[in-house]
Amino acid sequence: MSKRIRAGLIGCGGISRQHIGALMQMDNAEIVAVCDIKPDRLAAAAAQTGAEPMEDWTKLVARDDIDIVHVLTPHYLHAPMAIAALKAGKHVLTEKPMASTIEDAEEMIRAADEAKGTLNVIFQNRYIPSTAALRRIIDSGEPGRLLCARASVCWHRTAPYYTESGWRGAWATEGGGCLINQSIHTLDLLSYLGGPIRRVRGHVSTDLLNGVIEVEDNCHAVFEYENGATGVIHATTNYGVDSPILLEMVFENGTYQLLADKLFKIEDGVPTLLARGDDAKELGVKSYWGAGHILEITRLYDCLQKGEKFEIDGRSAFPALCLVKTIYESSAKNDWVALKKV
Repeated sequence: MSKRIRAGLIGCGGISRQHIGALMQMDNAEIVAVCDIKPDRLAAAAAQTGAEPMEDWTKLVARDDIDIVHVLTPHYLHAPMAIAALKAGKHVLTEKPMASTIEDAEEMIRAADEAKGTLNVIFQNRYIPSTAALRRIIDSGEPGRLLCARASVCWHRTAPYYTESGWRGAWATEGGGCLINQSIHTLDLLSYLGGPIRRVRGHVSTDLLNGVIEVEDNCHAVFEYENGATGVIHATTNYGVDSPILLEMVFENGTYQLLADKLFKIEDGVPTLLARGDDAKELGVKSYWGAGHILEITRLYDCLQKGEKFEIDGRSAFPALCLVKTIYESSAKNDWVALKKV
């Protein structure tokens, strides 16, 4: 691979700013082409990056001067675009969720298995320094066995957020609501930090936005890890503000909380700060909660140049999507449902 990895970006909406910002700070990255069907967004991205503007994504993935394709489009487009790019010999980095259905995700993984390039997925919160610190603590064995976990995502989304997007709020295009969009990063951390989840029983409902959206704006669920530990999830977009996300994990020898960008150890009800989201000296960059994109993208490009395997491939990203979709299935059946493996 050349000294600079040549990137093509499909989708110039809000999330593209994170990718463009990261790539433009990296010495080993070059944005060759950008693509969008909305002329104003396309022109703005081209002006910012100096890349060639393209309206047809199929022509972008076919270019010989592109090494990696960033898929930054609505959920339902991730699978067809990623698969086409893989078949064209490109590496792929897709935003979360990796797909809008389990079947599409499985097809993406199969395509990657047969491809020259690799399938990689954005779950940038794994790279936040406070999350990384908790992972190191768990890997040390010091906490002992996981006993239980809980996650709470209480955010605020109003009707225009859905109705003005052209794709959010519908099963066919978004693939879900507060779980697949706002909460999937936290669900990913439940598996990434706690281990494989065996089964789940959950309930979703459309409450405050009933009649506006098809998908859920509320969820509560209980789940079991393969090691026997239990967990609970609460997710909503009906809260009045975007409250800090809470993820708590109780082990035999200690309780740890990720609250927003900070990691705490809880002893006798008293929290002790262990790590902050902006404590990134060891990573060589400044970081804060929600800005893990540069950490993840930098790591991916470094792996590509060195020929090393990147951590978050399709199989690593699959459990979070599977948990989301299994909660939906459980809600419809009003019963426990086992998670599928890939």
